[in-house]
Amino acid sequence: MTTSYGVTITMDSNTVQQLLSNNFSLYGFKAVQTTQSGGAPLVWFQTLTYSTNTAVSWTESYQAYTSAQANLSSPTTQITASNANAINLGQTMNVAAGGIGTVVNGGNPVAISILNQTTTQYTCGISQAATGGATTPLCAFPLFGGNMDVMAPISKVLLMFSSAAVNTGTVIQQAYSPGIFIDLTANNNVAVSYDINKGWSWGGASWAQSVVANQDMAPLLIE
Repeated sequence: MTTSYGVTITMDSNTVQQLLSNNFSLYGFKAVQTTQSGGAPLVWFQTLTYSTNTAVSWTESYQAYTSAQANLSSPTTQITASNANAINLGQTMNVAAGGIGTVVNGGNPVAISILNQTTTQYTCGISQAATGGATTPLCAFPLFGGNMDVMAPISKVLLMFSSAAVNTGTVIQQAYSPGIFIDLTANNNVAVSYDINKGWSWGGASWAQSVVANQDMAPLLIE
């Protein structure tokens, strides 16, 4: 049985009205753990559907993807999965010509492995759905010919409201606005609040920390 996770965001009506009238979207990012370098966090989800009580939820259901796009250094690069396959922890996606993947059993038991069986470089990563939306990439790493990337999705998310117009799958290196980084390892469901002037609050518990505008996000989202 897959585990469900959730974050409930509480806001007063003034904050909601100010966010909506100024075209603020709620953005979400999800963390992974890996020894692979050169990767980048991606916009996991973006939504204008929020109110005074907003639930963000997801389950442990994953896809492994490949993409022909190789430029991860630009903060405006949008990664689009060319091929994606449902995958579980402990499985490996073997990548053949054209980036086509086949999932087989075997691999790191607590991670997802992606093995490039060609001499062509691809971009790869993990995709996941949030709050009933589409399954979208949450990270991107270079996948060199003959090499294997191993990454483990972890129960940490970063949330922020921003008026920046950014699509899902876009490389993000720095926070556009104040955010909150939440660790749900010990508690699958937590409640936080947000005020457009005062920022995020959660009672000072150790499972969350503030993220300031322009903060480098990769150290938080790629362990």
